[in-house]
Amino acid sequence: MTQAKALFLGPDGVVLPDNLVCSGQLVADLDGRPCPYAVEGRIPDPQPLDAQAPTYSVDKGAPGDLCPPCAKQSLGSLAHWQGHGGQQFPEHLLPLRLFKCRLWLWLVVPGLRDAAPAVLACDGEVEAEWP
Repeated sequence: MTQAKALFLGPDGVVLPDNLVCSGQLVADLDGRPCPYAVEGRIPDPQPLDAQAPTYSVDKGAPGDLCPPCAKQSLGSLAHWQGHGGQQFPEHLLPLRLFKCRLWLWLVVPGLRDAAPAVLACDGEVEAEWP
């Protein structure tokens, strides 16, 4: 199995890897086609935010923070949203930075913690593994 580059969080508590969501396999609005923001059916790699870029918005984070190019907004730590609307997320994902993508789906990037938004930890820690 391919390691997830992002994990999408459903309102029903389901956690799905980016290859299933970005490829269009599971998102009805995409009619089986890949997301127009995807790269080969996967989420694009997070990039440092550039305050001078025309697509920059403070809603995505501070300059230098890592953010997937397809994100509309950073919502802070996933832990902040634990219990919101009755949703329960896996404990090991709670330190991660939560984003809303352009399709309005919630996602986290394994290794991208809200406490260190400019660093992508790729050290094989638990949250980097697809559940």
